Amino acid sequence: MRRSVTVQDLHEIAKEVFVDEATRLLKAKKERVNISRLSVLTGIRRKEIKRLQLKEKPVTEPPALLTKVIGKWLHDPAYTTKAGRPRVLAPHNENNGFRALVESISSDVKAGAVLRSLEQIGAIERTTRGIKLRTEAYVPRGDAEEGFKMLALDLNDLSCAVEDNVFNGASPPNLHATTEYDNVIVEDAAELKEWLLKEGLEFHRRLRRKLSEIDRDFNPDLKGSRYRVVVGSFGRIESLDT
Repeated sequence: MRRSVTVQDLHEIAKEVFVDEATRLLKAKKERVNISRLSVLTGIRRKEIKRLQLKEKPVTEPPALLTKVIGKWLHDPAYTTKAGRPRVLAPHNENNGFRALVESISSDVKAGAVLRSLEQIGAIERTTRGIKLRTEAYVPRGDAEEGFKMLALDLNDLSCAVEDNVFNGASPPNLHATTEYDNVIVEDAAELKEWLLKEGLEFHRRLRRKLSEIDRDFNPDLKGSRYRVVVGSFGRIESLDT
């Protein structure tokens, strides 16, 4: 409500998600996709499904693309110095330059568009030597659409992890941990928030180093089964005196 999102907005989004997911499930089973089948699976009237299918949807960049670019820039030896720090990259150099970095992750998006997006959020800096990385994490400040897109992906992964733990008896279980204290006394909440951010980034730094060693994007010659690994974390400090 603080952002003027109404229950009608959520209802519309929920219907779109149900139809998209039902379509995906039918295709995965190689079954015929039609309005009647979608109506039975979702409980949505056929007239509504037809309207949703005709609704124009915006074309967006692949999710987490900027996160992948930053991660590879931080940990791929081709884009780091001998000391392990991200190199300053030439914009158009095909030999381990910025364009090569983007194309090593996706050939569907132009390097210039990625560069502008990173510049918009303050993640990079243009210098006389080239493009310098200024951040270790992608934070879509001021971009509500991208921020809520990230939230949706996080919620989906969290829901799947919990479902796997509860209903499938995952062993060992998926990581699902929360730490909360509700009577913390500090003089400077910003200082505590900075500490949480520092510790969280250090954890993800170690995690990225570990995973980059066994990721085929970093080591193309690796053999074996493919897996997607996701570890999310967040922190929030809330004043209870106001």
